[in-house]
Amino acid sequence: MALEVIELSDKHRHLLKRLAELIPDLDSDAPESLQRIFGLGLIALTLQITNKAKAQQQDDLVTELGELAREMIEAEDSPDSPG
Repeated sequence: MALEVIELSDKHRHLLKRLAELIPDLDSDAPESLQRIFGLGLIALTLQITNKAKAQQQDDLVTELGELAREMIEAEDSPDSPG
């Protein structure tokens, strides 16, 4: 399934609408906002997996995931990024 056709459950839509009330530049109907949310979710998942990899002493994976997460966070914080 292509990412462009992901269907959101009613619970996810409700959560998005509630978040939009708290985050002024978040529009739950705008693809850019959904992309931003997806990216932040990937960062959170990466951090979770990194913690598991640390516990299993998978140092190369920890390093790689850490670098990728930092790049994503920096891109999210850059003035050119949407949102």
